Amino acid sequence: MFADKTRSTNAYKKQKFSDNSEGYNESDFNKKRKHGDPSYARNKLNANWQKEDRHGFNQWNYNSQGNFRDKSTFKSKRQNQENFVDVPRPGKPRKYTISIAVPATILEDTCIKDELRTYVVGQIARAANIYSIDEIVVYNDRNCNKDCLEMMRMLLEYQECPQYLRKYLFQFHRYLRRVGVLNALNSPHHLLSNQWCEYREGVVLERDSKSTSYVDIGLGVDVSINQKLEPGLRVTLKLPPEARTLQKPCGVVVSADEPRLEAGYYWGYTVRVANSLSEVVAGSRFPDGYDLLIGTSDKGDDARKMEYPTFSHALIVFGGVEGLEAAIVSDDKLEASEPLHLFDYYNNTCPLQQSRTIRTEEAVLISLCILQDKLVPKGMQ
Repeated sequence: MFADKTRSTNAYKKQKFSDNSEGYNESDFNKKRKHGDPSYARNKLNANWQKEDRHGFNQWNYNSQGNFRDKSTFKSKRQNQENFVDVPRPGKPRKYTISIAVPATILEDTCIKDELRTYVVGQIARAANIYSIDEIVVYNDRNCNKDCLEMMRMLLEYQECPQYLRKYLFQFHRYLRRVGVLNALNSPHHLLSNQWCEYREGVVLERDSKSTSYVDIGLGVDVSINQKLEPGLRVTLKLPPEARTLQKPCGVVVSADEPRLEAGYYWGYTVRVANSLSEVVAGSRFPDGYDLLIGTSDKGDDARKMEYPTFSHALIVFGGVEGLEAAIVSDDKLEASEPLHLFDYYNNTCPLQQSRTIRTEEAVLISLCILQDKLVPKGMQ
């Protein structure tokens, strides 16, 4: 018995990172959360789970996230609005956005196990959440393994998704086996059942109705909306003040950008995949593209001495182990031969570093800390 167990364990350890896995369709998952789509709905993944997969997923999620299927524990709280804790409303709306671009090759070059890969991606997600990053672009800087792109994308999207929605949108996947090492984002849109906010994220449920849809928004009671939507779609709802006292609340589907544009809430990040550095810049989801491009490198100018212009959509690009120079050389579609020809600013955000190298996940946190005070006042309102 022990010999069989040892053989199976060793076989798992020898599994290559490039093993084939079930496809992960980025366009299906994220295509409806683009700028200007009023529903901002995201397709439900893997609707037909096998019973054993669903059972394993529930066990895997139970201890850290709670039993979301047992709604009876929340019903008594909804009977008295005094049990709700109001989420503080930000001071003013925010119209500008800040995006970052991170190479997927860091999972191949600097991490030897899936557990470490998962943790590294979690650190990037935490940094993006702390500094209110609106978009993370995962890009291929030099023909990396496609599994790296898919793993980073899936982990980033998993961590951005509110906990009570993950059971609808994600199945048990080998890329998600080590999510226990992830630190919770505690993002403003990751609301608890006793927290009240005028906006909430939800998933459309499968119900027999011709003109009405019902949405699970994590309150313990389903919310109705006066439009028929496809079951499994992720939507952003706006709730009227009286909804907090109703036994059968209702809401309205709004853009996922509205919490930021109208109330100033930080409402998580979107994830986009680019196959090259040129696609990072040219494939912006914003109609007018990025109007401020910042490249980061230890070969750049001191960021502490920089003064940046006003902007609507800024993009901060990070390089991999070989830096942005290698990404430019490997991209045949780029006319630029040097980073200075591609970016508006090419900056060193840690000019006093004593280590020979700075890991990309460390560079993200350091750079966002340095650039926050310089970029936020320049964001156009």
